[in-house]
Amino acid sequence: MGKACSGTASDRKGSLRMTFLKILTSSVLTLAAIQTCSAQKGFPLRSGEWEAKLSVPGDQSPPVTMLYCLNDALWEKALTQDPDCAIRQLSITGGGASYAMDCETKTYQMKGNVNLIFDGMEHMTGNGKVEITMGGKTSSSGTLVDYRWKGAACSSHDVNLRPKKVD
Repeated sequence: MGKACSGTASDRKGSLRMTFLKILTSSVLTLAAIQTCSAQKGFPLRSGEWEAKLSVPGDQSPPVTMLYCLNDALWEKALTQDPDCAIRQLSITGGGASYAMDCETKTYQMKGNVNLIFDGMEHMTGNGKVEITMGGKTSSSGTLVDYRWKGAACSSHDVNLRPKKVD
């Protein structure tokens, strides 16, 4: 049996859940990073397309990679982009930012603390400790996100430029 089909249904379900949680956490941390930096006048780093690689310490699966368009206009728009998340205890310096976040939707609740480090104009890192409750079960996770500037042009593949699905 091939690697993709090995393991029990429970193992596969756990793996799919972990992948979903990584994507969910990455999206929320990135949107929260956008919201955090929006408190400044304009995007503090180089505008354009950024690649975000999310990894979970101790998890052997490869990082989840997503592309985001980051510029002054999107920083500003981000404040109203995710009404499900509240940012508290915001602190911004020239070298980074830190904040606490609370997100609540019909399907999950997430709380956590995030630290961002601006390392030059084309790189930033995020370190988050989050607690996610879904279906009455709570799990805790540490997450690391490495953001790297890819280029000045954004594309329709960027997560924050895709049309929102209407429920």
